[in-house]
Amino acid sequence: MYDPITKIYLLYYDDLYRFLVTRYPNPDHIDDIIQNTFLEALRHMDSFKGDSSIKTWLFGIAKHQLYRSLRKNKLQLPLDDSPEAELAAHTDFSDKVLAEQIVERLNRLDPPHRDIMRLRLLHGLSFKEIAQWTDRTETYCRVNFYRMKEKLRKEYGEDEHM
Repeated sequence: MYDPITKIYLLYYDDLYRFLVTRYPNPDHIDDIIQNTFLEALRHMDSFKGDSSIKTWLFGIAKHQLYRSLRKNKLQLPLDDSPEAELAAHTDFSDKVLAEQIVERLNRLDPPHRDIMRLRLLHGLSFKEIAQWTDRTETYCRVNFYRMKEKLRKEYGEDEHM
């Protein structure tokens, strides 16, 4: 019924939209970024080797299109528009304080650790996908995620929540 490109578009559009809308300050431009992502994917389809899922590959392209758009428009991301702020907003009151403390702690991590934690906890990516996203090895991502998770558990005494 649909050609393969249309199927991929329909399958991943919503995921890409959710990913970008939490990171880009102007939601009116999200569709442009997604369109550029798919155009770039079409142009470079022959370079897709299948080492990752198509979703991971598209998210990588979307990330670069996002950064390109931010640079082009000289924009910075407001902290309140982060997925962490959304997470803290959607918890019940008893968990909200803990969620806000964890979000604050995540924001203080250095970039590789912060990115690994966010991609795993907030976006549910596999360690293989995180490794491709961050240009690190899968083992590096696994070990550092575990270390940061254990550190947070000790800080907050919440072994059963992570």
